[in-house]
Amino acid sequence: MEVELINEYLKEVSLLFKDINHERNKEVFSPEFELPNIDNKLIEFFSVARAEFCSLGSYKGKNITLLNLMKNEETQTTKTLASLLMVARAINHINKTGESILIFTPSSGNKAIALRDAVNRALEIGLVNHTQLRILTLIPEKSVHKVRASKLTTNKLLKKLNPICVYKGSESQQVKTIGCDFYTNYSKEIFERSNTRVWYSLDINNYKVADALRAYFCYHYFPSNQQEKRQLHAHSVSSAYGLLGYDFGKKKIENETNQSISSGYLLIQHLDTCDMVLSLLYGSFSRKLMPKYILDKSTGLFKQLNNHFPLETWDVNESLESTFYTHKPSTSFEMNRLIEANGGSGIVVSMYECIKNIGKIREMLKPAGIQIPIDIRDINEWSLIMAFTGVINSIDRGIINEFDDIVVHGSGFYTKTDYESVNKNILHYVESHEDIISLV
Repeated sequence: MEVELINEYLKEVSLLFKDINHERNKEVFSPEFELPNIDNKLIEFFSVARAEFCSLGSYKGKNITLLNLMKNEETQTTKTLASLLMVARAINHINKTGESILIFTPSSGNKAIALRDAVNRALEIGLVNHTQLRILTLIPEKSVHKVRASKLTTNKLLKKLNPICVYKGSESQQVKTIGCDFYTNYSKEIFERSNTRVWYSLDINNYKVADALRAYFCYHYFPSNQQEKRQLHAHSVSSAYGLLGYDFGKKKIENETNQSISSGYLLIQHLDTCDMVLSLLYGSFSRKLMPKYILDKSTGLFKQLNNHFPLETWDVNESLESTFYTHKPSTSFEMNRLIEANGGSGIVVSMYECIKNIGKIREMLKPAGIQIPIDIRDINEWSLIMAFTGVINSIDRGIINEFDDIVVHGSGFYTKTDYESVNKNILHYVESHEDIISLV
């Protein structure tokens, strides 16, 4: 991204920040939505926040475009920009108040990875020092394979100051409960002892502006010959922060330009956490509303006929991708209203369907320079493949006939050969919030 473009977008960020600053919950700590002074160091800091469009041709008459949000090689997910903005806000608070900040993020993996990378970048560039800004992460055990080695894991001092905790229980979403308990019980004590604010960082507003910039990017850079057509924005989701942020940005553009932007939304989920699709279709999170699967003993596959759910799967409660672990997300009903107003739908996919389509997806993604490995056991992040499987199945089953253009939000894809895994000896296994306090 060119320096001028970074400047332009940081100015846009500052305007969007003003719109949501009043939404900050003053009862829990979070830095103001305000950036530090923009200088060469800050521009270097944000230089990895890149995105691009790539036309992938058509599939059964639908134009497919990839919005690639995975350009930072140190994260390979869409969480980069939001994490950089959060760390920049933390640095601004540190500079203005003299207080230190400990960012605390429970995460299924990718939020933690991106925030750790942003903290590491801030330290390396010299925007802050290692005692002023630290990060504590808590992830479920099934996501350990996602965590990457960096100076925060190899440097003896930084490793101690920025611990990685792993929850050993079977319910991944429990990390949020433990995180909330930790903040409630210890944040005041930590501040009184060390002048360090604990920032419990899961508020949707921490991601809203970064995701809103997708709409600005679409408005300015989507291929001009396709801008008049109805777009369907397809996204693999857990709570749909990305699409809600995009819609926030779209509405801002419409207000600023007096133009109407026609965008529908396609939610793509897996069977373990298909709550948003259930809510969209039936107005309830109850798994009793899921279609009834029958085992085909000749193939070992469970089968059913509802087009919004996998027609075939090896496991009716399958956890295809550990990134998606949220049950009953509070964002679901707002997303339902957006789809009702703008069009779109939801679909659930299975690993069997992803593998069935993998060759087709591999060829579709070649123009974007994304290489799907021949040995799919090397894949450590399935969000992108889930998204394309959901789009292909939705087109094949006639779920999204009213849309001409489909924009697939490329939110995450990486393989085990893309990075060095963290040494498991440095991980801290915990069962409750009491196990964490001694580390910080």
